[in-house]
Amino acid sequence: MKTFTTIFFLVVLLNSCFAQPYLGQTPPGIIPEKFAPGVISLNNRLETYPTFSPDGKDMYFSVVNASWLNGVIFHTQERNGVWTIPDTADFSKNIYINWESFISPDGNKQFFASNRPPSLSKDIWMMNRTSDTTWSTPVRLNSPINSSAEDGSACVTNNGTLYFKSARGGGINGSMLYKSLLIDSTYSQIENLGNTIHTVNGESEPFMSPDESYLIFTSPSRPGGHGGYDLWICFRKTNGTWTEPVNMGQNINTALDEYGPRVTQDGNYLFFTRDNGSTSMDIYWVSAGIIDSLRSSTVSINHPTENLANDYKLFQNYPNPFNPSTVISYSLLRNSFVSIKIYDILGKEIAVLVNSFQKRGLYDVTFNTNTLNLSSGVYFYSIKVKESNSNKVFEETKVMNYIK
Repeated sequence: MKTFTTIFFLVVLLNSCFAQPYLGQTPPGIIPEKFAPGVISLNNRLETYPTFSPDGKDMYFSVVNASWLNGVIFHTQERNGVWTIPDTADFSKNIYINWESFISPDGNKQFFASNRPPSLSKDIWMMNRTSDTTWSTPVRLNSPINSSAEDGSACVTNNGTLYFKSARGGGINGSMLYKSLLIDSTYSQIENLGNTIHTVNGESEPFMSPDESYLIFTSPSRPGGHGGYDLWICFRKTNGTWTEPVNMGQNINTALDEYGPRVTQDGNYLFFTRDNGSTSMDIYWVSAGIIDSLRSSTVSINHPTENLANDYKLFQNYPNPFNPSTVISYSLLRNSFVSIKIYDILGKEIAVLVNSFQKRGLYDVTFNTNTLNLSSGVYFYSIKVKESNSNKVFEETKVMNYIK
């Protein structure tokens, strides 16, 4: 009876996620939340490495044992408006270790790590999508991607560049991050990501953004961390080098271990894994607005002369929801006159944050509600930019949520 009740509950819960991405879960704010508790994140089970299709309606994740000596990839998908109950993916129904699934930005390829033959250790394997529900037979990537050491944590960018971790040398247990360009449909050369990123502590589990503008990775006991494995982030500078990695902060990292970063294809959510103890490891998600906030603070504090502005852009405020203050970041492609204003849901102007000439660059401004006596609810912030030497005007508006 207990098993029947559990299955019935899952069916009802999944049916309630009718035609919604991310299993119909209520989106998180600035505080990480367990993803789909009772469906994906279960008590006394270790889940990790989530990945989604571009539309958010196809999810793969790994389940491992406490010793990390076994791994199975699970799958759930929205079909005809209903999410299926998570079950072992067809390509993972074998006696071998299978984990670290990753779906490419276009949704047409899937990578994962496995020790299936002819692997000498754990290697990177790839499949092509053949239909909405099926994939081709997995193919092991050739050398130099795979080696006699452990290779895995593959992710790819919009142009097909492959990023992965390998234990072939350097760092703790030899763990370093590498990349390989896709040239004529082949990965034929590799290079590590350099001394700005690598330390003797070891780095692993890279997530490179599809446009290769930022990198998130896992590293243990790195100076400035919170203890154990933490998530770190760095940003690409205009000269192609990287900013110094910064810890993603106490909302993300804890004294426990955090693993497996993934940002959804729509750029809205950061997924990661938090180890809650020997019998529980769960998948969490949080607003990806933290990335824009860290981008702004990294550039302004660590690299004040570095100009990352390659377009006019208004970023999502962070934190969001907020109380009492939030940071709004924006970039200017050219020297311009800038106006940034706050409006309530009726269109009434609440505050003017910026109304001045500014040089090309990346900026942030703080909106503080302490003296405004605002009610909780939805507000809008809007930017209007007029180039100083032309009639070009850029305008954009975004939504933010104030919680009193």
